[in-house]
Amino acid sequence: MTIQIYGWRDLEMSVSGAATGGGAPAQTAFGPSGNIKQVKFGVNDSVYQVCHVPHDMLVGGDAYAHVHWSTDGTSTNTVKWQISLISAAGYNTAAFGADTVFTLEEAAAGIAWQHMITEEASPRILPDIDSLMMIELKRITNGGSENADGVFGLYVDFHYQVGQVATPSRSPNFWA
Repeated sequence: MTIQIYGWRDLEMSVSGAATGGGAPAQTAFGPSGNIKQVKFGVNDSVYQVCHVPHDMLVGGDAYAHVHWSTDGTSTNTVKWQISLISAAGYNTAAFGADTVFTLEEAAAGIAWQHMITEEASPRILPDIDSLMMIELKRITNGGSENADGVFGLYVDFHYQVGQVATPSRSPNFWA
């Protein structure tokens, strides 16, 4: 049996920790039956997420952020997302720094409940293994005709390159 070492995986973050007060998206009926609830975003609504950088990532490899989303209508106007990200390596080796902010935008499919995935075009480098990444996902104005359908932010993750099955050590130096 051959073990595939190099390839791609998803660094996953579900949309769950909503902001409080103004700008807090609402849990709203989702899908044609309405039996499931998901987070419905108005312009300027945001949620917070945290993920852990796994041991199998290819150090210095490419990663691509993307948002899974859907609408409840047939508008094809674009939806624009803003991601603000901070990170810090673990084991008392780094402090959280200033945030990196970037946007993702795509026209809706025009089909109610279509599963959309909007991915950034240029890769980024993930922080070190065992780092934490803290993210704010925010729906922002597209600067033109907004999509007036209900817009649901479902998931955020990063496609990242896998470099090994695991690291030999569970703490720094991970490679010893």
